[in-house]
Amino acid sequence: MEDRKAVNLMGRGGVMQGKAGLSLLISGMLVFGPTVAEERTDPLAQYRPILSESFKQLLREVDPASGERDFMRKCSSCHDQQRDGGHGKGPYLWNLMGRRAGSLPGFEYSDAMRNSGHTWDIAALNYYLADTEQAVPGRIMNFRGIRRDKVRARLIAYLLQFNDAPPPLPE
Repeated sequence: MEDRKAVNLMGRGGVMQGKAGLSLLISGMLVFGPTVAEERTDPLAQYRPILSESFKQLLREVDPASGERDFMRKCSSCHDQQRDGGHGKGPYLWNLMGRRAGSLPGFEYSDAMRNSGHTWDIAALNYYLADTEQAVPGRIMNFRGIRRDKVRARLIAYLLQFNDAPPPLPE
């Protein structure tokens, strides 16, 4: 019976249980790095995300022009990024970086976006684009997110150009 417990470390719902399970989990973290369980799922109203070193590297490596195709496919039907642009189904994105979420005059934001309390920077935009519902629950935007880091990096690098004072890429 004791041997069976040692082998079956997974409890209900696939959650590791007991001291042996904790040891295995910690060992795995040391050998393989962060696990999915460590990823944050907090909304931006309660969490200030940081960029991973690997994502910073992707941002430095991508060609911003390559993000135009991603923008046209995923964003342009609702958003305009030009300086003299206007609102569409979504707000226009010129000077997005440094702007408080839900604050651009002339666009009717959801209460969730207006009350999210975050300011758009590279890390917040990356977190938001990865899973929009997780980042701002109750938002109106009907877009699930972009799972692939490289696609988000290309899109963000592209959008950084559309600012009066584009922010530098993270070191």
